[in-house]
Formats: sequence, structure tokens, C-alpha cells
Amino acid sequence: MSEEQRRMELGRFLRSRRLRMTPQSVGLQHADSNRRRTKGLRREEVAALAGISLPWYTSLEQGRDINVSDQVLDSLARVLRLSEDERKHLYLLAGRSTIANNQNGEQPAVSDSLQYLLNQMPLCPAYISDAKMNVLAWNPLAATVFGPFGPAGSRERNMIWRMFMLPSYRTMFVGWEELAGSLLGHFRALYTRHMEDPWYTEFIQEMTEGSTEFAAMWEDYVVGCKSLHPRVMEHPQAGLLNLSTHLFPIHDSSCQFLSVFTPDLQDGSVERLALLAKESLSRESAMV
Repeated sequence: MSEEQRRMELGRFLRSRRLRMTPQSVGLQHADSNRRRTKGLRREEVAALAGISLPWYTSLEQGRDINVSDQVLDSLARVLRLSEDERKHLYLLAGRSTIANNQNGEQPAVSDSLQYLLNQMPLCPAYISDAKMNVLAWNPLAATVFGPFGPAGSRERNMIWRMFMLPSYRTMFVGWEELAGSLLGHFRALYTRHMEDPWYTEFIQEMTEGSTEFAAMWEDYVVGCKSLHPRVMEHPQAGLLNLSTHLFPIHDSSCQFLSVFTPDLQDGSVERLALLAKESLSRESAMV
């Protein structure tokens, strides 16, 4: 989609949402609907309610080349009563990041149904991560295989941080450099979609200062839409585990991903992973 097409599509989207509104729905109780030639709100009403000028809003709806701030987009989303999906669509059409979906910086919650799904895979380590590659939820086997993920909001929840900053990961993963590069390529693709979020700038600076390997790989500018690199590891308890990676985007407005790791069916990884699974379930039962 060209810039001109994007602006025209933004104008069409705003107009369609303006016309579906009623004066009464936004508190204009005294508006005379019978005297209106068209349904919905007038442009001047949307502009006034959003706190912007009528000429500016008119230009935006007509697809003209003007800059629009996040604050204005927030105001329009509020006035037009946009859903989360519509709000995300508005930001994308305006050339903004999907940061708008989670402006308070809190990690989005994982639904009970997704946690249930994780728990129904006792023989495969699995976790759910966000667009920052923070692990939000996991099943017992994932913590046994990959190690404790730490408290919410800690760096230990971030898979990039873990890969570059945990000494145990360097010795546990066979082909650490290739795996780290693959994960970083996926992180780069996510960063490109959300680069207006200041979290990324702060995190990248922190990692660049804390890891020479991260700094060098980041400078190489590897991009990968998905990290499907296998996890081959010398686990301290189970020995060799050869795990294939499966990454599934969760199709809602949360920007979450389900990662599932399945063992090689020929080299004994199935049996070794099953022993770890039995141990992790026993530990979970003892804690209940």
C-alpha cells in the first residue's frame, strides 16, 4: 500500500466510523436528527469533541498529507468509540505502531483458556510471549527445560535477555550463536513494527552495553519474521534434547505468540523429555 493509498484508506475509515455514530451516543442530546441531511455525526462535531480544528480534521478525512500525533489518534478513537481492533487499525493506517494497544506499559494478560491450552501439553514445553519476547505464561515442562522465568516484569522473563545474559544458556544450547542470531532476527522484526515504543530503545541500549555479542549481532542487522531455529541442548538433568520449534501467532489484539517445542522422534529425545515431564508434574503436585 502506497502512502497515498494509506491516507485515502484512513479517510474512508474515519468517515465510516463517523457516519455510524449518532449525536445522542456522544452526548449531543439536543441535536435535531430530523434536520440532518446525512446520518451520523458531522465533521465539525467530531472535531469539536476530539479537540481539533475542523479544517485539520477535514483534511485528515480527505486523505491529505498531514502529520497526526498519537494524542489526536487517541482522541479520535475515544470520540468514535473504536474497539481495540478498530483502534489498532486506525494506528496502522496513520503509520503508527501498535503500541497504542498497551500504552500503560503493562504486560497484557494471558486468557484462562490459553493457560488451559498450555497445561494440556504436558509432554511438550510451551510458553506464550509478547511482542517484546517477554514470556507471559508457560506450562510446567517449559520451566523445567528452560529454567525458572522469574517474577513478572523482570528481565528473566525476556528471551533475548536470557539468551545473551544467562551463562547457563551459553553452555546448555548446542550452536548457541546460531540460535541467538535467529532469536535476534525475530526480535528485530518485532522491533520494526513497534519501534515507537520507548521500551525497545531502552532495552536495546541496555543489551548493547551489557553484551558485546548482542551489540555485534544487532549491528549485523539480521531480520527474521519467525524464529523457528531448533533448540538443541545438553540439559543438565536430561542430557541431549533435540527440540523442533513451532511458533503460532495468537489472532487477537494482544500481539502474543504461542511457542511449542516438540522432541525429535528418532534420537531418544522423546523418552528423555518424558522423564523431565514426569519430574515437573510431580513437583507441581507437591506444591499444591
